[in-house]
Amino acid sequence: MKQLLTILTIVLFCNNLFAQTDECQSGIDSANVDFSNGILRTYIFGLTNSFTYGKLLKSEYGIDAIYADNIVIEKWDCYSNFMNEKIKEKFGNDIFEKVAKKSQQLDFAGKGDRQSEFPGGEKELMKFVYCNLDLTKANYLESKKSKVYLQFEIDTTGQPINIKVMKSPFEDYSNEAIRLINLMPKWKTATQNGKPINEKWNLPIVFDNEWKEKYCP
Repeated sequence: MKQLLTILTIVLFCNNLFAQTDECQSGIDSANVDFSNGILRTYIFGLTNSFTYGKLLKSEYGIDAIYADNIVIEKWDCYSNFMNEKIKEKFGNDIFEKVAKKSQQLDFAGKGDRQSEFPGGEKELMKFVYCNLDLTKANYLESKKSKVYLQFEIDTTGQPINIKVMKSPFEDYSNEAIRLINLMPKWKTATQNGKPINEKWNLPIVFDNEWKEKYCP
């Protein structure tokens, strides 16, 4: 019996190993095909509020920069590792360092492309929402846990405008969600070529005591 369990464990381990290898190989194969067809593309993982780097890669070298989630996906990570080596062969080993340095200079000078940002970043945004969420005002009940989906714009002065409720289970929840957005302090504005622009945001707000305790302990 122990031998059987050992064999099964080895088989499962090998299957997972080969599955990962196949996933990575799939990304490499896709990158190889794209490069052969003259398509240059790289995936950037992690949260960022600056898009100057990707814009420079596209405008100066014709490289598409895809901003992915914070979670690294093996297929596209292997794609990028393979493609990045090809890009270095084509434009020089220091291409990404040069673009990153120029991107930082433009952002520092206020001439880059940036996403609008709540003061202190995403963590402070969540804290603000759930510390100010008044469940009593919304006539909340434990049996009525739900989400309100909002859309709004941050204008060129940093103020939230054009607030819309995209989906909501109750009018009281909608009113409370809108009240929260109107309470917000000024955001850092989005910029394009260094000039302030309006930017749309989608924000789900969870009406739930546990979420309040999680983000506003």
